[in-house]
Amino acid sequence: MIHFNSETRTFNLLLRSSYYAFQVDADGRLIHLGWGPRPQDASGEDQISGKPVFEPYNIPWSFITQFRPDEVLTFGEITSFYPTLKVSFPGLPVPLKEGESPHLPLRDLRLRYAGYEIVTGAKPGLAPAHGLPVRELSPRETLRVRLQDPLQSLYVTLCYRLDPEHDIIERWCELENAGQQPVSFDICCFASLHLPNGTNELTSVSGTWAREFTPQRQRLSQGVQMMESRNLQTGHNSNPFFMLNRPGQAWEESGVVYFGALAYSGAWQIALEQLPTLDIRLHAGYHPFDFQLDLAPGERHVTPALVIGVSLQGWGGASRRLHDFVRRHVLPCPPQDAQWRPVLYNSWEATYFNLSFENQVELARKAASIGVELFCVDDGWFGARRSDTAGLGDWVVSPDVFPGGLELLVDEVHRLGMQFGLWVEPEMVNPDSDLYRLHPDWVLHFPGRPRTTARNQLILDFGRTEVVEHIFSLLDALVERYSIAFFKWDMNRLATEPGSVAGKAIWRRHVEGVYRIMDRLRQQHPGLDIQTCSGGGGRIDLGMFGRTDQAWVSDNTDAFDRVRIQEGFSLAYPACCMEAWVTHEKNHITQRVTPLNLRFDVAMRGALGIGSSLNELSQAELAEYASFIQFYKMIRPVVQAGELYRLERLEEFDASVIEYVLPDGSEAVYSEVLRDHQVGVFRPAALLKGLQSRLVYMVLDRSNTEVYRATGYELMVQGIPPAMLDYPGYSRTLYLRAVQ
Repeated sequence: MIHFNSETRTFNLLLRSSYYAFQVDADGRLIHLGWGPRPQDASGEDQISGKPVFEPYNIPWSFITQFRPDEVLTFGEITSFYPTLKVSFPGLPVPLKEGESPHLPLRDLRLRYAGYEIVTGAKPGLAPAHGLPVRELSPRETLRVRLQDPLQSLYVTLCYRLDPEHDIIERWCELENAGQQPVSFDICCFASLHLPNGTNELTSVSGTWAREFTPQRQRLSQGVQMMESRNLQTGHNSNPFFMLNRPGQAWEESGVVYFGALAYSGAWQIALEQLPTLDIRLHAGYHPFDFQLDLAPGERHVTPALVIGVSLQGWGGASRRLHDFVRRHVLPCPPQDAQWRPVLYNSWEATYFNLSFENQVELARKAASIGVELFCVDDGWFGARRSDTAGLGDWVVSPDVFPGGLELLVDEVHRLGMQFGLWVEPEMVNPDSDLYRLHPDWVLHFPGRPRTTARNQLILDFGRTEVVEHIFSLLDALVERYSIAFFKWDMNRLATEPGSVAGKAIWRRHVEGVYRIMDRLRQQHPGLDIQTCSGGGGRIDLGMFGRTDQAWVSDNTDAFDRVRIQEGFSLAYPACCMEAWVTHEKNHITQRVTPLNLRFDVAMRGALGIGSSLNELSQAELAEYASFIQFYKMIRPVVQAGELYRLERLEEFDASVIEYVLPDGSEAVYSEVLRDHQVGVFRPAALLKGLQSRLVYMVLDRSNTEVYRATGYELMVQGIPPAMLDYPGYSRTLYLRAVQ
C-alpha cells in the first residue's frame, strides 16, 4: 500500500512485514525517514507521521555536513560522498548576474519536489519486450515522485514499484531533458539506499571462470567499497546482488537482513558507503567508468531496476523472497510451458568439435533411452567451425558435419520424443569467418590500433543496428527452419579495444542489442527457450532472467566444486533456473574422480542436465543413469517450485544440507553432501523446516524404498537420523511425502 500524508507531505510504503518512508521537507527536498521491519501487530493505519525529529545533518559544524539522507543524492550539494546522479549542463538557461563567470560546464544538480502519482502500468528501463507472460499477472502499484531542478529544465522521476507479499520494492529513475541544450550524465545510479546505522556486514559472492559464486561475508570499513563489473556482460568476478545486516544479529533463519539485486546485464557498480557517522548508504546502477549518457533536448531515459527487500528470517528468508519473486515476476512463462525445466543432454563433452551426424544420432538414441527430454548439440555444427579458430559469425549448418542437412538429426530427435536445441555465440566472430571477411568493420576496435583476439575471436559491434539486425535474422531463420526449441546462448570473452560507432555508450548499447535480439526471437517463437551462458556464470542477473529460462552457472561440473558454486547461486536465484550437469567420473577441468551418486545428488539440486559421453557407458551404467533420472522426475516439482532451506552450510562442517519444501508442506526433498569430514567429528542432525507438525511423512530413497517415517514435528525437532557413513564425498537425496 502507498500512503501520502498531504499535511506533513510524508510517503509511507507499507508491505507485508516491512515499510519504506520518506518526506518532502520545507525546501522541497526528499528526505529518507526509514526502511525496515514493521511491528507484527501493525495495521495499515500505523504509519510514520513525518513529525520533526533530531536531525544530525543540520548541526552547523563545518566538517559535519553532507549527511542529510536525501532519497536522491546529487553532485553539487553532495561532493564529499558518493552521489546518485552527477550531471553536466553546458550553460545556464538565464543570463549570468553581473560579475559572474560561466564556469562551464555546470556540474551542479538540485532536485526539488514537483508532485507524485500512483500508477499500475509503470515499467523500468530495459524491461522485457517479448510479450510473454510471467506467472503472476496481478497489477502492482508504482509510486512515481517527480522532481525538478529549479534552474535547469531537467526532471527526475523516482519510481517505487511494490510487491508487498515478498517485502520487495523495485527502484528506478526516469530522466527527462525538457530544456533547449543537451545534458550529460557522468554518474547515473538507479537508486541510492539508506540503511540503519551499523548495518555493515555484507554477504555477497565473488570468483572467476570455473570458480563462480563463492560466498563471502565481511565487515564494511569506513569509506566506499565497490562491487562491480567493467564488462559487456554481468561478469564472473562479482554478481550484482547483496545482503546486509548488523554484525551478530542475523543468521541463516533469524535476524533482519536487507537485500537487493540489479536487473541489468552490462557494466554495473554497487557502491557500499559507510559514513563517518556509521550510517550506511548503497548506490547501484551503471558503472561510471568510461560512461556516457547524453540526453538531447526533449529526450528521456529510463534506467533499469534495483530490486530491494527486507527479510525478518535471516539470509534464508531473503533468499526465499528473491526466489519466489523471480519465479512469479521475472522468468518468462511461454504459452506451451511444460511447467518444469526438462532433463537436458548436451553433447559437448562427448564429442567436442568432432561432430558428425552418426555420433549425434547415437547419443540422441541413448539419451532418449535413459529419460532425457531435450537434446542439445553444442559448438561445432556451423560454418568452418572444426576448432575454436574459425567459423564464429557464420550461423549456417556445416555440410561437412551434416552432409544430409540438420533436418535428419532434428527429425530423429523429435521421433525419439525429445526437443532439439543448439549452442550459439551470437555476439562473437572469428577473423577466419565469412562474416569478418565481408565486414571487418563490424567488430569493436579503435582505428589504427591492433585488434586483440581472445579465444581466437573478436566482439561484434552491437552499437551498429545493422549488426544486431543481421544476427537476429540468422538466428530467426535457424529457429524457423529446424524447429529449434532451445538455444544455449554463450559469450566467451571480455572486451578489449571497446571502440564503437556508439562511442562510450557501447557499454549500454551492447546490452540493449542482446536484449533486443532475445526479445524479438521469443516474440516470434513463443515456444523457444534460452539458456544464458557466458563462459559459465558470467551473465546471470535479473535482467537476463527476464528473457531466459535457465542459467549455465559454471563450466566447472566437478561435484565437489559445484556444491560451493550452487550454494552461492542459491543466495539470490532459484533452483528452477540453475542448470546442473552430471558429467564424467573423471572431471575434464579438475581431473578429480567422483562417484556417480555424488554427481547426481549435486546436479539434482537444480535443473538436471547430462553431459557425459553416453557412448562410453556400459548398459549397466546407462540403466543407473536412467534410475537417477526417473527419481529426479519424481522430485522435480518440489526442487523447482519448492522453498529452499539451507539447513547446514559449508562454512559449518564442510557439509551442505538443503531442503526444498512445497509451500503447503505436503512434500519435501532432503539433500545432503559432505565435501570433507574428519574422523571423530559428529555432525548434529539437520532439522527440517516448513513441514506440518501433525502430518506423518514417509521418507523414500532413490529406489522408492521407505527408509524412515516420522511426524513433521519429529523431523523439525530431531531431523532425519544420520546414516553413520560420514566420509568425504558422502551424499544422499531423499523424498518426503505426507501420508496422513
